[in-house]
Amino acid sequence: MPSSPRIVRLNQLVYQELSMILRTLFHDSTAKISLTGVSLSPDLYDACVYFSVLGDENDIRKATKFLLGNAKNLCQTLCRRIKLRRSPHLNFKYDNSIARGQNILAILDNL
Repeated sequence: MPSSPRIVRLNQLVYQELSMILRTLFHDSTAKISLTGVSLSPDLYDACVYFSVLGDENDIRKATKFLLGNAKNLCQTLCRRIKLRRSPHLNFKYDNSIARGQNILAILDNL
């Protein structure tokens, strides 16, 4: 089911603001973390935030633990920056598409 234009705009806005929050407030802890997308539910109660990490499995675990541990603080900061009817619960999910792309490029380089 395609998202409404409003949800698409809100996804982009939440993505931009969360990226800015991570870059400014948590810049020391999130140097290797990149957000790759946000998907808000139609009722705006949940937001799935996709992220990628430069590094190995240990770095991915650390980043996941950091994001999950700071989800409430990130949500509060986000809600102070943008006004939404509901403050969405942030669910963080690792996006391995960049790592898969790097693996494919490495295979192509070896050919």
